[in-house]
Amino acid sequence: MEKLNILTLHRLGNPRRAVRFLRKHVFFLRDHAPEHNYVYHDVAVHLPDYVKDIPFDAVILDVTLLCSRWGQPDVLERCKKEYSFVADLDAVRFAFPQDEYDCNELLDDWMMEWKVDVVFSVLESHREVLYPRYHEKGEFQLSYCGCLDEKLLSFQPKPFADRTIDLGYRARKLPPYFGRLGQTKWTIGREVDRLARAAGLRTDVVLGDGKRLFGNDWINFINDCKFTLGANSGSSLLDPRREIQQAVRRYLADSPDATFEEVEAACFPGQEGKYEFTAISPRVLETAALGSGQILVDGAYSGIVEPWEHYLPIRPDASNFDEVFEAMGDVAEMERMIKRCREAILDCRFLRYSFQAQRILDLIRERSGDSRPESHLQGVEAIIAKYEREIGKKNKMLWAWQDTKSIIAKIPILGPGLRKTMSAFQERTRRKIVARPKTEP
Repeated sequence: MEKLNILTLHRLGNPRRAVRFLRKHVFFLRDHAPEHNYVYHDVAVHLPDYVKDIPFDAVILDVTLLCSRWGQPDVLERCKKEYSFVADLDAVRFAFPQDEYDCNELLDDWMMEWKVDVVFSVLESHREVLYPRYHEKGEFQLSYCGCLDEKLLSFQPKPFADRTIDLGYRARKLPPYFGRLGQTKWTIGREVDRLARAAGLRTDVVLGDGKRLFGNDWINFINDCKFTLGANSGSSLLDPRREIQQAVRRYLADSPDATFEEVEAACFPGQEGKYEFTAISPRVLETAALGSGQILVDGAYSGIVEPWEHYLPIRPDASNFDEVFEAMGDVAEMERMIKRCREAILDCRFLRYSFQAQRILDLIRERSGDSRPESHLQGVEAIIAKYEREIGKKNKMLWAWQDTKSIIAKIPILGPGLRKTMSAFQERTRRKIVARPKTEP
């Protein structure tokens, strides 16, 4: 079988520092079909011009690239300008966006400008609202925020009785511009943790970024929880061009202690709840595979899991906690529920990265046909090897700069002057790392 040449553009940063599901999402093709030629490029570093000489069969626009639309406008425009060559490639272009409700019109414009062939949408049923232009010309296929990989599927879950944490949860405190649905992700943790502790349960609940878990630490945490709390992934607000976000930021800068209701009245009156953009999250899949019982806020979860059959449903205000707590005490039924949930997830082949990888490869071959010349692969592997040597060094320098910046930010005893001096030095270093070379090698 002839090798395919595939370019993936992403902005993952240091893979060792990345959330597990994002790392798996970026590299799933290479992990499950390593026989092909891949260029995985982080757009934080300049792409050497010689890489553009590779006759790519496909270009993957990863979620970590597409989230550039959430930042400052100049960052997005700089990225789009530098990589605008993608629109002119004789290759199939696939996009994997997430949080499509956030700056959806900026995303829609981007898909049109780069002539994307297929958008793999987590919210495909809302395509007409989210993609006012692209939906008339482009193709959509349903996707998911994350899938299961073979390594996780082969992991041996710890027996229920041997787990030391009764209830575990990690959640960021999302700002109000994700709507009330986004607020629930952390308020449910606060309320359930309070009620669970009062009921005598051993909890490990952290809200905010203070104790984020990565890689095996996250897997081991879930594997030690008898029950894991969860909520809908998504938002109940549509923010087409970041205007709501900017209004909320300005309001909170002046009124940092404002309630959600006050922010809503001032920044997006009448907008909350007009839409409900939700999908099953990777966390639900991981927790099911690892055999932890799930307590989930009422929701659809992409129609894959059902309340009481696969998880214990809790209301957004935790008002039915007593009912949930009583059910948790029936260990025999909880173990049956956990088994049913795991089987339901594992029975969905489309939730496996191996399935998604084959799906993408089939689409590439279907669309590229047999028109490639015999010279298609000549010299490609040598170019990729050269690229990996050069970019590998630049990536390490960039990651070291990012780590240093993060460490300095956490040291309170450093005066503002020293931090400012270090920041300026680091910025000069960063520019040297990511700058376009004057002459290509």
